[in-house]
Amino acid sequence: MHGDNALHTGAARDLPPHDLVFIPAFPPLAAGRPHRAERRRPWRTNDVFPGAWLFARGRFALFEGLRVLAEVRGVRRIWAPAYLCRPVVDVARAVGLETALYDVDERLEPRWSTVAPIRGDALLALHYFGLALPRHPLQEFCSAHSMPLVEDCAHAVPDPSATVQVGYSGALAIFSLRKQAPVPGGGLLVVNDPDLRRVVREPARSGIGDRRTLVKLGIMLAERLAFGLGYNVLPYKDRLPVPDAQPEPGAGSSPEAPAAQTEYSRPPAPAFLLRPMLARLDWRAQIRTRQVAYRRLAARLGATPGITLPVVTPPPGSVPQAMPIWVADPDGTARRLRARGVEAMCWPGQEQVPFPRDACPGTVAWLDRGLLLPLGCALEPPLLDAMVAAVQEAAGAHATARAPIAVR
Repeated sequence: MHGDNALHTGAARDLPPHDLVFIPAFPPLAAGRPHRAERRRPWRTNDVFPGAWLFARGRFALFEGLRVLAEVRGVRRIWAPAYLCRPVVDVARAVGLETALYDVDERLEPRWSTVAPIRGDALLALHYFGLALPRHPLQEFCSAHSMPLVEDCAHAVPDPSATVQVGYSGALAIFSLRKQAPVPGGGLLVVNDPDLRRVVREPARSGIGDRRTLVKLGIMLAERLAFGLGYNVLPYKDRLPVPDAQPEPGAGSSPEAPAAQTEYSRPPAPAFLLRPMLARLDWRAQIRTRQVAYRRLAARLGATPGITLPVVTPPPGSVPQAMPIWVADPDGTARRLRARGVEAMCWPGQEQVPFPRDACPGTVAWLDRGLLLPLGCALEPPLLDAMVAAVQEAAGAHATARAPIAVR
């Protein structure tokens, strides 16, 4: 492969093997069977999420969860972290709930002094980037204040082999499947409170299903084709509009338009391809790939000047979606990495909700310094070496014009 956008790491003698370089973060189709060397039984979706309801997207699962919480438990306000993407607040507003924001610390755990609950409040706890929050502090705080606990597991999945599993510590939990698996959409609602389970409305099942999921599938297929042909599409992908971007001040439009309200109250069915894709997916392989990749990357980057690892060792029950690091210039570092095919990102980007900066220094620190490194492919030594070198170089004082290495 030739040209300015060819996917390589330098001179030909330094290239890792071809099949170790061109590995997308999220393959567009789930594998139908485990690797021949994998002799253990695969974990299927029903094994990992028993009794869960499948919705078209995570936001629709969250809407239904908050709706039953308001109806059965009388919840009127939800406490959510200030370090947050806009759809969570939009969903709460669509249900008719107020939203209050609390701060997080350097390990992404709640700063409890910034939560001031009253009767009728619930707590939403986010397992950021698949890093499990400690269970006991959440349960103790909610019990002390008679608050239902909502686990936002949009970045996470349960690890069936762990003694602690995300999503089963509170009244309910939601999962956004495309964040962790090679599928283009899908959200799951897990309800642990039996009183709430009785009033959950079954999601729609008929029709072609969610068109946004089908569009995402098309984008995933196009990305895989482009990378296979030796083209880095990430700089072009960055030019696409952000559907859930926070409106600019004075934009003159309500954050939650009537059409969106109708979408929440009558959500589309999951895309027709989603169920068969999930049925074939081996969650054991997905989970192990991410856990091993995190450990390997942390071991290599831990002592790098200019890079801080806020969470060196993932807490029990974690299935990392990405590795969060702190750097001096996260936006510039992300641009340099993406130009080389590494799909780093600054979360939540344009979707960040407004919040009181003086009251939330932890959130400010994460927005000013936080960068996510991708973990969607197996980081074997040749590819790991290339990725570590790219991160160290991109986080340095200057960027160099090197070609992509296609780690996404």
